[in-house]
Amino acid sequence: MMKFSFQHRAFYCYLGMSVWICFLITVVYKYMSVEEDTVALKITQHQYVSKTDSKYRKLFLRACNPPDSIVRGSEAAVDSDTWLLQGVLVVTRHGDRGPLTHLRGGDKLPCDTVPVSPMLKSYEEFVLNASASGRAWWVAAPGPFHNFPSLPRAAATHCALGQLTPTGVLQMVTVGNIIREAYGDKLGMENMDLTGKREMGGVVYSTRYRRTFQSAQALAWGSTRSAAAAKEAHSVSFCFRHCACQAQHALAKKISLQAKHRLESHPAVKELIKKLSKVLFESQEYTDADVVRDALLAYMCHDAPLPCTEKPKKTKKLSLNNKKKKFRTDTVPKRNLLDIDIDTLNMELDYINQLDFNNEIGRKARDIIGRYDKKPALDFDAQMEREKLLYYQQRYMDNIDSYDDVVIVKKNLDQDFNFPNDARMDTDFDEDYKEPTPENTEEFCIKKDHIMSVFAYLEWSYKQEIKNIHNRRRGLLIAYGLIHNIVQNMIRIISENKPKLVIYSGHDKTLQALILALGLSSYQHYNIQYASRMIFEVYRKRDLRDEFKFTKRRAVAQDFYFRVIYNGEDVTNKLSFCKNRQNVMMKVLDAIDDMKVYNTYLCPIESIVRFIHDDYFAGFNVSNFKDACATYGNGNHVF
Repeated sequence: MMKFSFQHRAFYCYLGMSVWICFLITVVYKYMSVEEDTVALKITQHQYVSKTDSKYRKLFLRACNPPDSIVRGSEAAVDSDTWLLQGVLVVTRHGDRGPLTHLRGGDKLPCDTVPVSPMLKSYEEFVLNASASGRAWWVAAPGPFHNFPSLPRAAATHCALGQLTPTGVLQMVTVGNIIREAYGDKLGMENMDLTGKREMGGVVYSTRYRRTFQSAQALAWGSTRSAAAAKEAHSVSFCFRHCACQAQHALAKKISLQAKHRLESHPAVKELIKKLSKVLFESQEYTDADVVRDALLAYMCHDAPLPCTEKPKKTKKLSLNNKKKKFRTDTVPKRNLLDIDIDTLNMELDYINQLDFNNEIGRKARDIIGRYDKKPALDFDAQMEREKLLYYQQRYMDNIDSYDDVVIVKKNLDQDFNFPNDARMDTDFDEDYKEPTPENTEEFCIKKDHIMSVFAYLEWSYKQEIKNIHNRRRGLLIAYGLIHNIVQNMIRIISENKPKLVIYSGHDKTLQALILALGLSSYQHYNIQYASRMIFEVYRKRDLRDEFKFTKRRAVAQDFYFRVIYNGEDVTNKLSFCKNRQNVMMKVLDAIDDMKVYNTYLCPIESIVRFIHDDYFAGFNVSNFKDACATYGNGNHVF
C-alpha cells in the first residue's frame, strides 16, 4: 500500500495543483465579474448623460440652424449634359434674430456676439466701403427701404427685439454662397445685375422689416457679391394682388381654438408652459407654447445660461394716493416712445408718407398716430415703431370681427409692446390701473429637459397642424398670391429667358403657408428654422432636335421642367401635383461627396401651371380666389 502511494505521488501532486488552480481561477473570475459590472454601470451612466446631451445637441442644430451646419444639398443635382438650367427662384426665412417678446433680462442676452468668419468679415467690409461716402446706393434712393441699415446696428441692449443678429447675417451669407456654388457658373451670377435697371438680371422682394431686408442683402451678396435694389412685399405672405380674404380669418380662429384645446388636453405641458412663462416674460399673460418656444430660442441659439426665477426684492408698499405718482415717475419714460428717430426726421417723414393711408384703417391709424412735422428728432430706434404701425393695421384686419375700431387695437398694442402713451396715461390712468401681478416666490430654474419637453410637444402639435384640413385650406388661401407670382416668373423664364434669379426674403409664416399649399406632409418641413430656403429650379432639355427631321427646333412647353429643393432635400416627387408618371427620375452624384448618389426628380412645368389655374381651389369646390374667400360668408360657415 505504501509502495502504491509512493509510486503515484506525482499523480497526487498534479491533482492537488489542479484543484488549487481551479480555486484561484474561480476567485479571480468572480472578482473580475464584479469589476466588469462596476465598469458597465459607469459606462451606462456615462452613455445616459451623453444621450441626453446628444438629444439636446440635435435639438439645437434643428431649431437654431447654426451657420456651420448650413451646407449644400441636392441643389443643381441634375445631369447637366441633358438639362440646361434656365433660372432659379428662392424663398427664404430671415436669419437668426432677437426674441419678439420682452424677456426678463433679455437685454443682457449675447445676441450681438459676432461670429469669427472670413466670409462675414468680407461682407461687412463690402457694406462699410459702399457707405464710406454716405448712404449705400441700395438704401439711398427714396422708397420703402430708404436709409435702412444693411447690417445689424449696435443697440442700447445686447439683444434688440426682433432684430437680425450677426449670426443671422452669416447664416444668410452662407445660404447665398451655396446658391453661388450651385448656380453661379450656369447663370452667370458673377456679373448679374440686381439693381433692377436690367431685367436680365435678378429680382429681390422683401417685407418691410429690417431683419428680412438685411437678410435679402446678405443673401444677394453671398450669391452675386453685390447688393440688390429690393422691392417691397406688402404682406408677410407675399400675396401681391391676392391679399384680402375673409375666409383666412375665420379659419385662423378655428385653428387657434383647436391649438388651445390641444394644450388643454396636456395639463402637464400646460403647467410647464406656465412655469416657463413666469421665468421668461416680464408680463405673466403668455401661455402659448409657440411664444415660449421663441423665447427659449433666444437662450439656446446664443449659448446663454438658462434663467431662473429672480428672488423677490423687498419694497415699501405705496399708499393708494401715491400709486399714480409712483407709477408715472418710475415706469413712464420722460419722452413719448411713439416719437421715433430714423437717423434724421426726414427719413421718418418719408416712411410715414409711404404708408397706405387710402383705406379706412389707414386713415384712422394716421389720425391716431399723427404726423411728426413739428416734433424734433429723437435718438430712439425706429424699427419697433415701424413694425408697430404695420402691426396696427394687420391686427385689425386679422380680427376685424372682434374689433369695432382701430383705436381699440392701438390701445391694446400699446400695452402689448410695453409702449405706454403719455396722453392716455394722463386721462385714463385711474380706469386702466391694475394691481401688479403678485411676485412669484417659488424658485424654478429652466433646464434642458424642460426645453426638450416643450419642443417634443410642439413637434407633436405640428404633426396635427399639417394634417388639419382647415390649416391646409388656410395655407392655400395665404400662399396663393406667392405661388401665382412664382408661376408667372417661371413662365417669363421659359418664354423671355428672364429673370435668372428671383429672391423672396420672408418669414416662417411665409414658408409654412407655401409648404401647406404645395402639399408637403412632413412636420419637419413645417417646422421652419432660421435661414430656411426653398428653391425652384427651372430646366430645359438641351437636345431640341426634331424626332423625324433631325433638325434643331424651337423649345416648346413640353421641353421645360422644374425641381423644388427644401433645405438641400429634393422634395419634387412629394408635391401634390407632381406624383405622376410624367416625372423624370435620374441618379446624380453629390457635388461635394462623390460617394453619395441622389435620386433627382424633374416635374413638367405644365403640372404647376395646371395646378395654379385649374386644380388649386378644387378643395373649396370653386374655381377662383374670390369665390374661395367668400366660402365662409359672414364667418359663421364651417367647411
